[in-house]
Amino acid sequence: MEVGGILTYEGSNFFRQRLILATLSGKPVRIRNIRTTSSEPGLREHEANFIRLIDCISNGSIIEVNETGTAVLYKPGVLIGGCLDHICSNQRGIGYFLEPLFMLALFCKTPLNITLKGITNNKLDPSVDMIRSSLMPVMKKILVVDDGLSLKMLRRGLPPGGGGVVVFTCPVRRTLKSFQWEENGKVKRIRGISYTSRVAPTVANRMLDAAKGEFLKFLTDVYLTLDSAKGSSPGFGLCAVAETNMGSFLCAEAMSNAPEEDSATKLPEDVGREAAWRLLEEIYRGGCVDTICQPFVLLCMALTPKDVSKIVLGPLAPYTMHFLRHLRDFFQVTFKIDEYKEKFTSDEMPESKTGADKLLLTCVGVGYTNISKGQT
Repeated sequence: MEVGGILTYEGSNFFRQRLILATLSGKPVRIRNIRTTSSEPGLREHEANFIRLIDCISNGSIIEVNETGTAVLYKPGVLIGGCLDHICSNQRGIGYFLEPLFMLALFCKTPLNITLKGITNNKLDPSVDMIRSSLMPVMKKILVVDDGLSLKMLRRGLPPGGGGVVVFTCPVRRTLKSFQWEENGKVKRIRGISYTSRVAPTVANRMLDAAKGEFLKFLTDVYLTLDSAKGSSPGFGLCAVAETNMGSFLCAEAMSNAPEEDSATKLPEDVGREAAWRLLEEIYRGGCVDTICQPFVLLCMALTPKDVSKIVLGPLAPYTMHFLRHLRDFFQVTFKIDEYKEKFTSDEMPESKTGADKLLLTCVGVGYTNISKGQT
């Protein structure tokens, strides 16, 4: 709801969404009653760290937090970008901070070159491997010209110690282009990485063999690589990505339990199979992009010139549904959502449809312009 010209929300859910869209729209936002009933009320360390990151890449923003940390008033400034360093909270992975940067970096004044330090792979957030395999290709497709866009992992860091180092560089754009993306195609190959940190190198091979055993039941073009790191904390995991013949990328990951977790230790074979099953579920869900890319693509559609953009997605994640609501609040953009009717060639039977029901999302962009970039 809007109170005195300020969008006002309750609770700690979707904290990043609200700050990202407030920054892009230039609208102030107030968030109240943050964990007021919790034994530890107020902002968590990673949320305060995220606020510092937003403040770091912008100029002129005003952030007011009350004494208990249960209320935040954010008046956005201008995104400036530049060459920056940021140490991420070890409560969350680097992916927690990297996802918002993908949405904001395009609209900075100068190209963003930021070094993030922290945990590269954890269970809560998309790992750097997933973002590099899934979100990067989508961004390249939307940008068309991707000069200066890169995401490099210089060092891998697992929880709880972290120690990972990631460098993200992104060019700036004055405007985006509208697009219609309705063909997701069929999976033609699967690639992936089996990584370990401070465990026996044979663990990576055990994960790889288990995952490959599952994939080979459906596809022959499977290739997984090994990565053995010497991080500060022990752990292992596997990230796999499926590429379709229409240039779509679907990604999934599984990893071992962190040392401080109370749950039972996972075998490498279990982790490998879990990663394979998660990717197969992502393939079943289908769509032109996978689950972690849904909010980013919808934001790009909303910010395009005043023209029609379309995309076919699998079932919407709850996070994506709330993102659509927030887009309506900040930009007054609504999406038309229809059931997608698949087109069949003459030699295909309609009964041959596989996977979950797809959705066709259509919207007219708001004609967003990056005013901080100036004329090009």
